[in-house]
Amino acid sequence: MSFKQDIKKMRLEKNMTQQELADYVHVSRQTVSTWETGKNYPSLDVLRLLSVLFDVSFEKIIFGEEVKMSGEQKSIAATIDQAVSLKSRYKKISVVFGTAFLLLVAWIFTLTIGYQKGIGIIDRFNPFLQYKVSYTQLPTEKIIRPRDSKNSSYWTRWFSDNEMGTEWSKLTLTTGLNPGVQNPYVMAYHKGSYVKIARIVPGSSVNAVMKSNISAINSIMYTKSRSNVMTNVSAVKELKHKKHFTATIQEMVVQ
Repeated sequence: MSFKQDIKKMRLEKNMTQQELADYVHVSRQTVSTWETGKNYPSLDVLRLLSVLFDVSFEKIIFGEEVKMSGEQKSIAATIDQAVSLKSRYKKISVVFGTAFLLLVAWIFTLTIGYQKGIGIIDRFNPFLQYKVSYTQLPTEKIIRPRDSKNSSYWTRWFSDNEMGTEWSKLTLTTGLNPGVQNPYVMAYHKGSYVKIARIVPGSSVNAVMKSNISAINSIMYTKSRSNVMTNVSAVKELKHKKHFTATIQEMVVQ
């Protein structure tokens, strides 16, 4: 018999409707109908499912009858069976690698957003960031201990990340009030926006170049005075919307 006759005969012997068969092999009822009218032929994956469902050999599904096969037929059947098995295996491998790739993309995206938005808890576990020691001048007591208790004595300032005056980080941290240090500065050990530790240090322990950098960015951001600062207008605009910044901001005359 032909495939269209076989498939209908086996379906009826199994007391299955076209819809039930379609549901089992994950196709539409119309597709099953086209098989039984000879207008269409199932894929190898579906043929394998049919052989399992009707408990017949894969060869009978393919060749239409249970006969002794020649060496060539056996070879063809074995090749097809192997191809179907490999396809199923490759599909599973593709799903695993696809899932791993999506997770990797999501992880990198999360790290990037965490860095750009200044999310310290994400930066803390970012393997692409290194710890830095940065400095800023200790703000006034009004800023360190605001009346708004929601801030819990946390304050935010731009820190100079290097002596060249080209790398800056906007950090939020708490230090407590100045214990009596002369000309107080703040030294922060941080990774991105994650501040591991910060301490108040005397100005005498901070070199003149770093102090100059801090003075330059404070002039731009907090006093609006740019007469002695070398930078460009676009840099000033970007500072208002970023957590980390790379551009030259320096005093033209170091005090």
